[in-house]
Amino acid sequence: MRFNTLLIFRIASSILIFAGIAMVVPFGFACWFSEYSAATSFFIMSMVCILFGAAIRRLFPASDQVIQSKEGYITVLLSWFLVILVGATPYYWADMGYSFIDCFFESCAGWTTTGATVMDYAHMPKSLILWKVVSSWFGGMGIIVLTTSIFPRLGIGGQRMAATEIPGPQLEKLTARFGDTAKIIYSIYLLLTVVEFLLLLPSDMDVYLALVNTLSTVSTAGIIDLSSAQEHFVITPYIKTILAVFSITSSVSFMSYFLVAIGRFRDAFRNAEVQTFFRVILGAGFLMSFFLYADGVYDTYLSALGNGIVQSISFCTTTGFIIDDLSGWPVFCQLVLFILALVGGCSFSTSGGMKIIRFKVMLRLIQRGLFKRIHPRSIKPIMIQKKPVSAQSASSIAAFLMLYFGIFMVSAIIISLDNYDLETTFSAAMACLTNNGTGFGRMTGSDFSIFSLPVRLYMIVLMLCGRLEIYGILILLSPSYWNSDRTKT
Repeated sequence: MRFNTLLIFRIASSILIFAGIAMVVPFGFACWFSEYSAATSFFIMSMVCILFGAAIRRLFPASDQVIQSKEGYITVLLSWFLVILVGATPYYWADMGYSFIDCFFESCAGWTTTGATVMDYAHMPKSLILWKVVSSWFGGMGIIVLTTSIFPRLGIGGQRMAATEIPGPQLEKLTARFGDTAKIIYSIYLLLTVVEFLLLLPSDMDVYLALVNTLSTVSTAGIIDLSSAQEHFVITPYIKTILAVFSITSSVSFMSYFLVAIGRFRDAFRNAEVQTFFRVILGAGFLMSFFLYADGVYDTYLSALGNGIVQSISFCTTTGFIIDDLSGWPVFCQLVLFILALVGGCSFSTSGGMKIIRFKVMLRLIQRGLFKRIHPRSIKPIMIQKKPVSAQSASSIAAFLMLYFGIFMVSAIIISLDNYDLETTFSAAMACLTNNGTGFGRMTGSDFSIFSLPVRLYMIVLMLCGRLEIYGILILLSPSYWNSDRTKT
């Protein structure tokens, strides 16, 4: 297969420039906190990315050609590998003794919004923690979407690449040009970020902590373990509410926000996926609160209800922040949280997991299968929001779910080679594949440092696989992809 190398290089140069610009914020905070080693690493890498990216753009002139569908997969994967590699250098050059594999893991966890870590946040420079949430913020909505919003020259090619990158069953255009669509998406994304940051400032958090928690919440990365943050600020009900609300708003399909913006309120609020999303969160929260109170984890039912719903939001949105020691929760509640992370949030949002719409279609497929057993000659289409789901879409979703669970089981087998207990093994596979980043058992929240180096390397691939929804990785492993010119149609 022949690739449009010229256009791929120009896209890569744009990604490099964005990565360099993104390092300016943590560089400023590194100077403020007198973290000079980190500041030096940010400054050097930022200049290298910006200058090298600008040089490539000058070397390869613009053209009217567009990225084809099959080229989009390799372009997206190369772009993500590039930003992860570039993002790992500040950790490595910060003179903290981190191995490059650990730095690569940390960078991948940041860009994929997984929130997992193999480093000790208590001893990590504050600017590096900020860099991780900044990379999560850019990775949350997608670096390709950001590129297409700034560089409309990518045209329809940008849409094809974004369709490879954005989580969800399908990508729809809100406007005639996808570049305009991307601008609308990032405008909403930026608005949510600014509003949450302003709402967190009146709390006990300082500017730095407010920014860290805002960026990690809106991107559904959930970097900070709130259960161990008591020394920095008091986790008030106000803070819990803000984090929970904005975790939800970032996990709702951004299509709904666009419908609200153009005045189609009824269509936005009648969205079947959004309605199911809220029912799942509330149902799981109420169910867990009953067992939390019955087992005496909390003294009052109100506390059990509040913590149950907030933690339900955390896992269903795949934000993964922890407000309490989950090891003291009943096994039933831990299992509910495990399932919530697998289900995930809405399509076309920053959250991970299978996505609510796929989960909903899967239940309808099971329901139809039972109905057809009783009435074999009947015709019963799968209906979502009073509209039939095409056989092709239903088949595609069923295939994805089978592949998703297959990858999950294979990953659990590979992680089991480290010989930890079943709870730790399965939750680690779940945390990486769903980009939730929080596990149970031997792990302390999002700390993955207990795993061996080969398993960490596999987890890097698994996090990227979850972010690109599996197909973006597996297609490149298919022989027919590389020999598509000789493939008969």
